Amino acid sequence: MAEAAFPDRDGMRRGLMASALARLDEGAFDAAMAPARLLVASAPRDPEALLLLGLAEGGAGRAGRAAHILARVAAARPDAAHPATDLAHLLLRHGGAGAVCAQYAACLRQSPGDARLRRDYAAFLRGQNQPAEAAALLEPLLATSPDDAAAQHLCGLAYADLGRNALAVACFRAAIAIDPAPAPGWANLGMMLKIDGRFAEAVAAYDQAVARAPADAQIRVNRAVALLAAGRLEEAWAEYEWRLRLGPRGAALPVARLLPTLGPATRLDGQRILVTHEEGFGDTLHFLRYVPMLAARGAAVTLWVPRPLARLLEGFSGVEAVISGDQAPPAYDFHCPVFSLPRVFASRAGALPAAPSYLRADPLLVAHWAARLPPSPPCGMRVGLVWAGQARPWLEGFATLDARRSLTLAALAPLAGVAGVAFISLQMGPSAAQAAAPPCGLALHDPSTGIADFADTAAILAQLDLLVSVDTAVVHLAGALGVPVWMLDRYDHCWRWAPALGGGGPDDAAGATAPQRSAWYPGLRIFRQPRMGEWDAPITQLAAALAARAGGSISSP
Repeated sequence: MAEAAFPDRDGMRRGLMASALARLDEGAFDAAMAPARLLVASAPRDPEALLLLGLAEGGAGRAGRAAHILARVAAARPDAAHPATDLAHLLLRHGGAGAVCAQYAACLRQSPGDARLRRDYAAFLRGQNQPAEAAALLEPLLATSPDDAAAQHLCGLAYADLGRNALAVACFRAAIAIDPAPAPGWANLGMMLKIDGRFAEAVAAYDQAVARAPADAQIRVNRAVALLAAGRLEEAWAEYEWRLRLGPRGAALPVARLLPTLGPATRLDGQRILVTHEEGFGDTLHFLRYVPMLAARGAAVTLWVPRPLARLLEGFSGVEAVISGDQAPPAYDFHCPVFSLPRVFASRAGALPAAPSYLRADPLLVAHWAARLPPSPPCGMRVGLVWAGQARPWLEGFATLDARRSLTLAALAPLAGVAGVAFISLQMGPSAAQAAAPPCGLALHDPSTGIADFADTAAILAQLDLLVSVDTAVVHLAGALGVPVWMLDRYDHCWRWAPALGGGGPDDAAGATAPQRSAWYPGLRIFRQPRMGEWDAPITQLAAALAARAGGSISSP
């Protein structure tokens, strides 16, 4: 194009760029094409002009043309992220998520050897819950470039998502060996070592991560969890206070008035303590055991909990009042989230407050539910069933964890062959609908439509001989009521059920496959996956134990 066409070349360029950017920002990709093409016509090698044109072409659905242009931009900016990622962000912002994979694939066909492109595409796939596809993209890259630390780390994350723990550990170790400076490599190595029960090694890896990023609250919290699993409780409780820097987990109350750690003889006479729920119902039910200890020190305690817990906790030992929902809290001297209570009392392994029972079901509700439950079989048992947890979609990553801990009701089909047992569903939430079509032979009574809150659940539990459940809040409720619980537990178990916090007992002599016990709940037995995702063995083991307890045998369902 002749120079005369642009008498104010810089001003014209700025105007065209502003116009193209504005149209792209609006998602008007075809309208962005004209100014972008004028820019490229004026300066065919200008990376900024080419980028705008590539974004417009890709946004308009012309993936092949966009890939050709973006490859030129990538070649001109070898130290920057691949421009396909800019286009992916733009497509996602304007509802074009379905086109992102097609665009990445077109760019990869254009530039199959571009490591940046493979990494970015793999990161996108992993974010879309496609870890297998992400790993498949990275494996050829690592075969030719094993010294790519970023690819090693990302592949480790994909393997971790897939439960391929040994490969994940190998990738994280490789990434660290290439570049030991970034804290996430050490932190993710610690995560995988913790999952595999190598707690001392996990803590050591987290120590390295903290040394590199001492103010990273998430790393500090994850280190605290590893310390808990290792049984190093006193260190862990203090470290776990870093969670309060991650944003509100419950009531947003001033940290300056957080209840401090108490000495052995510290009194709280006349002090008003507000104890608050954080996130999980199970956490609150678990740590309520500490509340009477506050009252024993002379404190006046108010509980602030969600409505599903409020009725259950009315009259709880050591509590003057229970408030819930959007009620304003009363005046208080100190507040304490439930997960801070063990830190307040400096709890340590071997000296945990594990009372046989510290909750009671309302006798009137027990009588109400007694007429609505099936009778116990002759010489048999009534057994509650809970097979799924709560996904908590508002918490990043929690849905993945919930999928690992939860079952379908169909997976419990082996229980149908146990004679002399009446099964009662205590499952709530979307998974409760599975009770309408139980596995063949599993006679399941479902009272869930009449359950309003945890007070109703407690009244039903109080009339059962046993609860069989995955790791969810009802386990804590039954344990706090003193109802025996048999828990089906995932391989990467919660720190609460780690061997370092086991309670011992006669089962321990039966070998590594015997159900484990818990120092938190004397009536709890744990049937754990031997490997990630493998439920058949613990379910078969539990069914055999249930048949033995019911005095019968197992038949084919």
